Amino acid sequence: MGRVSGEGNSSVQVKIVVQGESGDQSLTSLYRWLAEDPEVTRDAAIHPVATPPGAGEMGGAFEVINAAFTHAIALGGLVVSCAAWRASRPHSPVIRIERDGVTVIVEDGSPDTVRRVVDALGSPAPQAAQENGSVADEPRGAVGGHGPE
Repeated sequence: MGRVSGEGNSSVQVKIVVQGESGDQSLTSLYRWLAEDPEVTRDAAIHPVATPPGAGEMGGAFEVINAAFTHAIALGGLVVSCAAWRASRPHSPVIRIERDGVTVIVEDGSPDTVRRVVDALGSPAPQAAQENGSVADEPRGAVGGHGPE
């Protein structure tokens, strides 16, 4: 995995969630895809986060992928890689990337989508981007491309 400095507030940290019927399997698949992508791992540390096991269960399922980047530009590489993984699936699952209460939906890897996701999540205070109209007015606004499905 890439190395991410913990110095100051320069690190961008996000959560990645895959929605769908096989969320745990899809999340594991996406994690492997991202972990094998040198454009993602060069400037990022990614880790799956498991839910705590319930009573009588052997272990928890993956709930989210946490990603920490050295700079916001690396977030663009993550968006492109997530979009490529999504496009490779027979049923394109919904991928949500979240930071500090702001949620974006990755629909494609177009330059416009990448720019809007980085604008919404890559700033030091994503809420400020929300106030400037980069994201829908609600805290869980969505940003996505408009490419063919």
